[in-house]
Amino acid sequence: MDELDRGRVDRDDASGLPSSSTPLGAQKDDGLGAHESVSEIVSEVFSGYACHSIERGIEHPGDIAEAASLGSIDLPPAKYPLFDAIRDELVDTGKLSKLQLEGILFACQKHCEFAPDGKRAGFMIGDGAGVGKGRQISGIIIDNFVRGRRKAVWISSSGDLHRDAERDLGDLGCTIKVINSCPEIDRETRAFGLSKDYQEGVLFTTYSTLVSKTQKKNRLEQIIEWFGGENADGVVIFDECHKAKNFSAAADTGSKVASAVITFQDRCPLARVVYASATGISEVGNMTYLSRLGFWGKGTPFKSADRFIESMKSRGVGFLEMLAMEMKASGKYVSRGLSFRQAEFEQHTIKLSKEQRKMYNDACDLLSLIRGACVEAVNRTGSDRKSIMGAYWSVHQRFFKLLCISMKVPNVIAKANEALAQGNCVVIGLQTTGEAQDSSADLKFGDDVTKWGFVSTTREMLVSFLHVHFPTEIRGASDGAAVENKAPPPDWTADNWKRAGGGESTRDGEYAGRFHTDAPPLVDEELADAKEELIKKVINLDLPPNFLDALIDGFGGPDQVAELTGRSGRIVRRGSKLLYEARGTTASRKGSSISGDGDVLGVNIAEKNAFMSGEKLVAIISDAASTGISLHASKGAANVRRRVHITIELPWSADKAIQQLGRTHRSNQVTGPVYVMCSTNIGGERRFVAAVARRLQSLGALTRGDRRAATGIDLSDGNVDSSLGREALKKVYESLVALDSKLPSGVSFEGIMAHVNEDDLEEGKPIRNWDDLKLSLRSALLELGVQVGLRNEGFSVEEVSLLQEIGYGNKDLGDVRRFLNRLLGLRLREQNLMFAYFAETLDCQIKLAKAEGKYTEGVSDLGGSSIRIAEESNVILKDPYHGQTLVSTKIFIDRGISFERALAILQKGKRTDRDGFYKMKREMYGRAQVVLAISKPGSRNLFMLWRPNTGPSLFEMEYDELRQKYKICDLESAKQPWKDVYEVTETSCMHGKNCHVRQTMGECTAGKRTVDCTVISGAVVPCWGELERTLDRNAHKFNKADRGMRTVRVIDEDGRKVIGLRYPESLLANVKEQVEIQWAEKFSNLENLKLLDGDGDDALTAVLGVTVEPPTPVDAASMAKCFRKVKTMKDFFGAATTKTDNALNVPKRPAGPVAESTLAHKKAKPAPNAFFDLTRT
Repeated sequence: MDELDRGRVDRDDASGLPSSSTPLGAQKDDGLGAHESVSEIVSEVFSGYACHSIERGIEHPGDIAEAASLGSIDLPPAKYPLFDAIRDELVDTGKLSKLQLEGILFACQKHCEFAPDGKRAGFMIGDGAGVGKGRQISGIIIDNFVRGRRKAVWISSSGDLHRDAERDLGDLGCTIKVINSCPEIDRETRAFGLSKDYQEGVLFTTYSTLVSKTQKKNRLEQIIEWFGGENADGVVIFDECHKAKNFSAAADTGSKVASAVITFQDRCPLARVVYASATGISEVGNMTYLSRLGFWGKGTPFKSADRFIESMKSRGVGFLEMLAMEMKASGKYVSRGLSFRQAEFEQHTIKLSKEQRKMYNDACDLLSLIRGACVEAVNRTGSDRKSIMGAYWSVHQRFFKLLCISMKVPNVIAKANEALAQGNCVVIGLQTTGEAQDSSADLKFGDDVTKWGFVSTTREMLVSFLHVHFPTEIRGASDGAAVENKAPPPDWTADNWKRAGGGESTRDGEYAGRFHTDAPPLVDEELADAKEELIKKVINLDLPPNFLDALIDGFGGPDQVAELTGRSGRIVRRGSKLLYEARGTTASRKGSSISGDGDVLGVNIAEKNAFMSGEKLVAIISDAASTGISLHASKGAANVRRRVHITIELPWSADKAIQQLGRTHRSNQVTGPVYVMCSTNIGGERRFVAAVARRLQSLGALTRGDRRAATGIDLSDGNVDSSLGREALKKVYESLVALDSKLPSGVSFEGIMAHVNEDDLEEGKPIRNWDDLKLSLRSALLELGVQVGLRNEGFSVEEVSLLQEIGYGNKDLGDVRRFLNRLLGLRLREQNLMFAYFAETLDCQIKLAKAEGKYTEGVSDLGGSSIRIAEESNVILKDPYHGQTLVSTKIFIDRGISFERALAILQKGKRTDRDGFYKMKREMYGRAQVVLAISKPGSRNLFMLWRPNTGPSLFEMEYDELRQKYKICDLESAKQPWKDVYEVTETSCMHGKNCHVRQTMGECTAGKRTVDCTVISGAVVPCWGELERTLDRNAHKFNKADRGMRTVRVIDEDGRKVIGLRYPESLLANVKEQVEIQWAEKFSNLENLKLLDGDGDDALTAVLGVTVEPPTPVDAASMAKCFRKVKTMKDFFGAATTKTDNALNVPKRPAGPVAESTLAHKKAKPAPNAFFDLTRT
């Protein structure tokens, strides 16, 4: 990273928007850099992965990367004799790469350890796509089998994956039997017990099977019994282990799968547990099932999983980063993945057309009308307000989400056609298909729908809501009079669609549907009429068709597009007609082999093959088809065009986001994909980016060590759903509640308006100042339907009525999710104004947090022109729970920038005449002060600053403040003052010889060019609580920027690395004292603590009860059986012939005439190409 990039320390922050001026409360520029801390530059998220733990083997064929934070941590020494069990042929031929062998070795090595509670330690494989997770699992199973542990349980997400398990084992030459779940055990159970062939092997089953029962058997009990119960010491694989998340002790909320997984581990304490998933821990609360990783329980700081998780939630992402690093350091975790270096990323923002803006605003008006009608109807009928309004807000959210997606279709088609014209192929990723709403049209396969056009999913959604939830019957009242039976509601939803291209509804009459009873409820006729009128308005509203049908039609129909989704039917264009067809029908036309009933799985496989063969060049993949499908440019596929993966709908879950991105990015590919993430310029749509970014941040921190590493693309810019986001939203709401309020500190009206689209400013009344903006946004608050403390003052009678329905509480003050969900329902102008205000306020909150050292963006590199790491590190204390040491390392940093380097920065970064050297208008401490100022890219008035003594500044400066304090000067005028400061501050502070601080306190480092800092590493996690408390107690002694605990990486000039927490050295003695007191309370006396000062496992065993058993020797009989060749028909055909070493291992026939066939007899001549001529190669 060059000096110009290093100056962008305070770059665009998590709101993804340009920074504003330094907020009130941050330390101001003093012209000297006295308050400047050592700069931290956000480091690379990934770094290349190299296997250092083993020497044998062949390098992995893919370009593998690891989170930079984890890459700086070494695995412990490899002591396990893996190569006793793994045949040389598997190692020397690369069937198991070095990287895969490493995962197998450390899993088996960790399985030799027992926790103090007597349970065997577990291991986690957190590898992503491209590493070969199945091969590693197979290697672990083989190692256990050849050492005499002949039973293994492999649990995964789908029963169909048992074929993959057989393939992975078979690829390694292993012939261990793979039992296809419990029904196969049932079938092979005889009167005298289970048949011999099924008493050992790999029992492959699913998470759904774990929680299922038959009339006679509980499947979990059956699996545990087969495995060997409490004495079972074989391997248990929890593949795709994130399926066991969301456990809660409460029976009504806990995941049954998670409960079963935990029970399995408790019932089999000696089992060798392996957790395997690229998304193993998506949030802190989803860690309960990881009971074998030693986070809680006897011999740890936490008594239970609940205590551990509660503690994690309060400690922030920095702690989680350190936790992942310590998991690797202790040898219980690896997390590698295919590098995204081959991939390209692009964010494509789609600007809505005038027609689309009108469609969106009309939809907002209608939804607002429906909401008001629902409120009135609830009041008149006495219906359940919570139920009906809950249903309204639910359909409100889904409606606008689908509307945003539908509006991207024309641009997505254009973008895809552009990619096709360039010789690429296209994959479009989405989460939903809209079939659930389309089904309300009650179509049958083969129906001709040309008259009505494509179904509008959004329209059907609203019609369904009004039919089901709009109340017309008065509760507690009934007509009482006899009534004639009335027909059920006519099925007019299909008969009266408004065509996508226009056309009016022709429906006549009233919707007469009433539920008939002997004493029917009393119907409010005015509400019934209102309901009918609302339905008519929905039918006549201009809304887009189903986006999936529109996409397929836009590319030329299903013959051109491979659709891999979960839906069974679709509307397709056949000549001049539109027909509703089963997807299987369309696939059959291409000659695909699928089941006659149009089985979705069969169709998806056929469609995938059509895409991979190049028969179709566009693929659309939904969530239903994400798992297990690969669409990458495989070297073995006919279609090796580069994949352009367009994501038009981000999933709610980071788990699914990784699956979606991984479909087109694998090992053994010709080219990496281009990812295009599409979004509209609708401010509220960022809700969906925020939802995924929040999950990706958490996921990355836990599974990769760096929270930005979950997919290789940095989506942290979209994360507005954070603690700072909640604080910013609270300030926004509070400023809009009070009539006489002002803007929050640091937020400017101009800054807000800079975020607003020009199209929004052209509509409605002009917004000239804060008062105009506040008036507009106060009314918009009512449309959001949130409780933020609003009162009746300043609102009209109609608005007060709406406010009464909302409520006068303030429970939604900090609810960012609800704010962003509801925001989509505002007209575009108010929506973007509201989001601009929120984003600008968040921007100021982030800048303030940065200035106070409370904001972290991941693992940062300490910056400086010269960095030196001390030769020796100091051991502060030793963790009695695991024997790890807490170590401090001194870092010496020269922050200064010579005049020559400053010139180079200016030459590279100069963009305007205002960029250059500036001299302070008044001298300080007898010297002229000079700074280098360069305008920040993307900002009109913000400048980045460099000083000769402290380098790049943490703070940016507005141009008006820069002109007020400084005057631009030429190079000659700046040269000598710059050099003077650079030289003086090498050994002294900025204050010079007469420094009052130095005279009274002995030392002053203000503005000093050369400084030192301390990084602590090792057993940080067990000491985190006390580290945090000690720093908080002494925060007043440090600059605001030095008051946070941030993970940093240091690389010195010799290439040496240190990664850990930046922490004040002066506080470490206090931390040591307090931690040792706390630890002593958990042991009988301090003497036991002293036993842990030694090395090896003996001290741990004596004090903690942690034991390490020796590896089990290889059993020759088990080794032979594991790799025993299964005889085939060819073996029997060639049983009596001479042996040979040809590739098929099939005996050759003796030289001479080939065997005669019946046809040869008839023709009375030899048949050189006879069917069984096995000599042919």
